[in-house]
Amino acid sequence: MATVYLHIGPPKTGSTTIQNLMWDNREVLEKHGICYPDFGYRYPFAGYRRNAHFLIFPYINENGRAIKKVPGDLYEDGLNRLEELGKKFDKIILTDEGIWWSSRYRKDFWDRLKSDFKERGLDVRIIVYFRRQDLWVQSYWAQQIKEGSSSLNFHDYLDYMERRKYPADYYSYMSRLAGLFGKDSLIIRIMEREQFRGAEKTLQSDFLDIFGLSLSDGFVVKREAYNTKYSDYVLEVKRILNYLPEFYHDKQIPARDIRKLLQNPHDEDTKHSFFAEGEQEAYRQKFAESNSRLAREFLGRKDGILFYEEVRDLPEFKLTEKDLLQEPVLICGRMMDIMTGQIKQLKENEKQLARENRELEKKLKSLREDVFWYRLKRKVHHLMGEENS
Repeated sequence: MATVYLHIGPPKTGSTTIQNLMWDNREVLEKHGICYPDFGYRYPFAGYRRNAHFLIFPYINENGRAIKKVPGDLYEDGLNRLEELGKKFDKIILTDEGIWWSSRYRKDFWDRLKSDFKERGLDVRIIVYFRRQDLWVQSYWAQQIKEGSSSLNFHDYLDYMERRKYPADYYSYMSRLAGLFGKDSLIIRIMEREQFRGAEKTLQSDFLDIFGLSLSDGFVVKREAYNTKYSDYVLEVKRILNYLPEFYHDKQIPARDIRKLLQNPHDEDTKHSFFAEGEQEAYRQKFAESNSRLAREFLGRKDGILFYEEVRDLPEFKLTEKDLLQEPVLICGRMMDIMTGQIKQLKENEKQLARENRELEKKLKSLREDVFWYRLKRKVHHLMGEENS
């Protein structure tokens, strides 16, 4: 029976890095009897490297809201393709961090997946990476701001996540999956460098370790990290810009230009927290017991310690009046510079098109003259032929 290794995130735990590593090394994986399939599906707001997205795409629209049906149901088609791959490969890797959340609002998601995979002779092992919740939520909020999906400030976003009941209780989530698939079917890894496995102690080496592989087995790492981090100052400017509808999901041209500007590095001597003083510790404590149970019951750690990284008390990020004035001015200056370059390029393109147009007009004129003289000669020859006859 083939085994499908289903990596489900959560978001902001290096999923993009994992997906790119797998995608860039598909041929290497196949040499080791592992398939990272590309089904050819393409989605509005999800990269094609997220090859498990078909498991949730038929049930959500572009706003993430549940719907009954969308044109071109990919679910059954994807499962049928998996079944065929299972006849050739013993191990198949699927990944999509969106499953972490999307599976939660569909009560029958995991039950149906287990049944459908079993029906096709496929076993399932679920891979998750966990990051300390107080670090994770700050990173996730920042990502929503970068993508244009939110304009909420951090504290309002915390309230929003609470109302939405976002699954940040890792133990509860894993207990549910263990009850359905069994503990042995869960592969739990921790998103901390100190806990990464493999010689390189990186996320890439850690993920490959799951399959008894290492980077030295012929794997190539084209990029160490993805998703460029914005400075705290620039992030706040982007958050304010997200109030404009043009910046929704960064799909409009002005948004793309601004995004390029905002990726410029901003000097910061001090690291910050988005939590107010005392709030970060209180947020961590919400999950302390749950994390401890996860460490003991799922990872076999008698000390109950899930995360080893040192807890740092960072000052809360606060914008000064100077910051609020300086960043927009700098961005406007950079935008003017970009626009000046674009205008210059457009003028050059216009000149080039004008030159090409003149050349085409010359060729057309020459062609017309050639046709005229050709027809004239035929006419003369015709008349002379009539006279001779």
